[in-house]
Formats: sequence, structure tokens, C-alpha cells
Amino acid sequence: MKDDATPRFEESHCARKALIIFAVLHFLFFFASLIAIPILAPGSRIPNPFGNDAGVRAFFLTASSAIRISDFLQLASALCLTVLSPLLSDAFSASRRSKLPSWLTLTGGTGASIMLSLSALISWAIVAPGQADLGSSLHAFQFIPFLLGGPGWAGFFAIFLAGISIGARGIAPRWLRSAGYFLSFVSALATPVLLSIVFSPCLPIARFLGFIWLIVVSVYLARRPVAA
Repeated sequence: MKDDATPRFEESHCARKALIIFAVLHFLFFFASLIAIPILAPGSRIPNPFGNDAGVRAFFLTASSAIRISDFLQLASALCLTVLSPLLSDAFSASRRSKLPSWLTLTGGTGASIMLSLSALISWAIVAPGQADLGSSLHAFQFIPFLLGGPGWAGFFAIFLAGISIGARGIAPRWLRSAGYFLSFVSALATPVLLSIVFSPCLPIARFLGFIWLIVVSVYLARRPVAA
């Protein structure tokens, strides 16, 4: 009996550590993808996709190397989220009879990571070495990674946060779960940016506060008592 319990304890301990590690890496890689461009291409900044064609064209032509590194870091962030999602899902499925939080967490997290990955890969393809000049169509192509990593990501991330907030009942304090519901709502509000730019401020709020919230929740889950 003791021999059976030891592997289970060690497996649970590793999973708990992995929760925190991948939550932190998810944030760090994405943050690095943002600061990589101004560091590697001084004077450049990510243009507003709703801005003029000249600004978009100048950015992609002068900062292509920095953009590729940024895209690599964003892909790394997405892969960390891909690992984090089933870890959180398993934590809830093992402790609850209802499978809803587990399914919402897994579906939302996987969808968000896919959107983020596609955004990074398509952005990289636009500035790939030897890529032909896209001319006036460059602005239109820039919208694809924005739509995938913006409103597309936000819709799935809203489901992800909602699933975690539901599953964390009895584990995380009420204020933390309430913050999760709020951020899920804000993330959902970012999807109508497809209809109007007035919803665009919801994207950075949901993204960066969501990163911090994920780290805090992961710490609470890692500290919860081990089930007998």
C-alpha cells in the first residue's frame, strides 16, 4: 500500500510544481515577445492594425528580424499554455464530480493556445526570409495574426478563465474566483472588436491581468491539500 501511494504523491507533487512553472513561463515568453521588437529594432513599435498602410509597411520592412524572434517567443508562450491547460483540467477532474470545469478549462485553454500559435506562425510567414513584397496587400495580411491572437484568442481565453473560476470553488478564495469571472467577462468583451475598435482596450486588460491571475491561481492549486 505504501509503495502504491509513493508514486502517486510524487506525481501529484510534480504536477503542482509544473502548474506554477508553466503559468510563469507562459507570461514571461509573451512579455519577452513584446519587448523583443523595441530592443532588437530600436525606434520600431507594433503598429495599430487599424492604422495607415504606410506605418504598417514601414514596420514589417524595417523590423523583420525582430518580428521573427518575437513570433518565436510568442509561439513558446502558446506552447506553455498548451501544457498548462490539461494540468489545470486534470486538477479539477480529480477533485470534482462535475466535469464541466474540466472541459471548459481544457477546451478554452487549448483553443486559446491554438489561436496564439497560428497568430505567431502566420506573422512569421509574412516576414519570412526571401518573402516577396506583398505590396498593398500587406496591411490586409497583417490583420490575420491580429484577428487570431486578438479576438480569436480572447474568446477561447474567456472560456478558459471561466472554467478555472468554476473549478477553483472551495480551493481559491472568493475574491480570486470573482476576479476570474470578471476577467473572463472582459476577455469575452474583446471579441466584438471585430465589429468596433472601441472594444480593443479589453484585449490588453484581459491578457496581462489574466496572466497574473493564472499565476496566482496556480499557486493556490499547488498549495491545496493532497487528497487521501
